[in-house]
Amino acid sequence: MHRDLKLENILVDDSMNLKVADFGFATYKKINKLNSYRGTMTYMAPEIKEGKTYDGRQIDIFSTGVILFIIVQGIFPFKEAKRDEYFYNLILTGKLDQYWTKVGGQNLSADFKDLILKMFSYDGTKRPTIEQLKNHPWMQKPIDMKKSRANILERLHEIRSAKTADSSRESATSRGDPMLELVRDSSVIGLEQYKFNDQTDFDIDCEPGVIWDELNSFNTDIFDGKFRIESNLEKKWMKLSLEDKEEAPMVVKVKFFDLGEGEDDRRRLRIRFIKKRGDLMRWYEIFKQIQETQLEEVLLAPRIHHDMEVEAAE
Repeated sequence: MHRDLKLENILVDDSMNLKVADFGFATYKKINKLNSYRGTMTYMAPEIKEGKTYDGRQIDIFSTGVILFIIVQGIFPFKEAKRDEYFYNLILTGKLDQYWTKVGGQNLSADFKDLILKMFSYDGTKRPTIEQLKNHPWMQKPIDMKKSRANILERLHEIRSAKTADSSRESATSRGDPMLELVRDSSVIGLEQYKFNDQTDFDIDCEPGVIWDELNSFNTDIFDGKFRIESNLEKKWMKLSLEDKEEAPMVVKVKFFDLGEGEDDRRRLRIRFIKKRGDLMRWYEIFKQIQETQLEEVLLAPRIHHDMEVEAAE
């Protein structure tokens, strides 16, 4: 049992074959009677969070469901699978129309909704087995794998070519003010006090000014100037504000923490995008756009996770 299935642990080779990586939490012993706290918050089954004895097969199915939802819908289905978490609670209480509206899934097929909700079952014994997954109507729909694979590879080639052509992505230096005054000393601020969020916390090896440039480019070129973007050097943050007549106002602060030099002798910063106001799922959807269009080559996998990933030893 893997026990930490997530997008970051699924690799894709040049032929679009999937390979699972990072077996630090994996086990093959007593897989139906596990009790150690393993995994990543947003992919973790509820029984792990509640400290219950769990079946490794069932919690891997749950995590696979989160991955599948992201692939199909482009956002996380919920922040974490807890009874008091807003989106997961909508599922548990049967408010499914409201849930699908909130996550923008009104037009998803009935077969997909049925499959994903079974994979998200609070009771692990009610989640489908691998054989049941294979035989589910949604999995039985015809698909031209060769054509689909070719389309994905073509799209990837277009994205890579566009990024190569954009030389501004190649430099770790901002086009204007480097804005180094925004960097907080993590030893003083105490980065460990913050709960790590694997959706919006990253490392960077560029100046904050690069992030400033990219956020403004996104706002101007893609987001029609809807964000008001400002910085406060004294309080050490950037802020994105969105006023919308049809939606609740949104405020997101961007903070930077000095992590020192990495193994490559380059200075690394931890960047945190912190939603202060507004709808969480809407912010995740917008942030996904920002990542894909502006920050994909800038955001790095964090060296250290705080308060999320635990020791791998049993």
